[in-house]
Amino acid sequence: MTDFIRLHLSQIRQQQQATRPTYQSQQRGIISKSRLPNTYEFYSRFDITIKGSKGWQLVKCAFHNDTHASMGVNREHGGYKCHACGASGDRIGFYMQWHSTTFIEACKALNLIEGAQ
Repeated sequence: MTDFIRLHLSQIRQQQQATRPTYQSQQRGIISKSRLPNTYEFYSRFDITIKGSKGWQLVKCAFHNDTHASMGVNREHGGYKCHACGASGDRIGFYMQWHSTTFIEACKALNLIEGAQ
């Protein structure tokens, strides 16, 4: 009985491989986060000043009319989290939300894609 099942499964795999659409192979590139500017340089582009060298820094949120510092920015890895409006993510996510772009568009604008055609 097990030989019958193995034979049946191999036939199904062969049929699936034969009916799969063929895609043109294209090099898409590799996203390298090491190409991101450091945290201070990145956020200074958006008029956000980060002080100190370690941990989280509270700043005014760039995504809503903030009167008090409610957004935390990590000075080491660049992540952010607003405790008022809920915006959060990393530097790429910040760029995406600020400019209302897709992930790929943000990576292209930040020059993070290596080896793309």
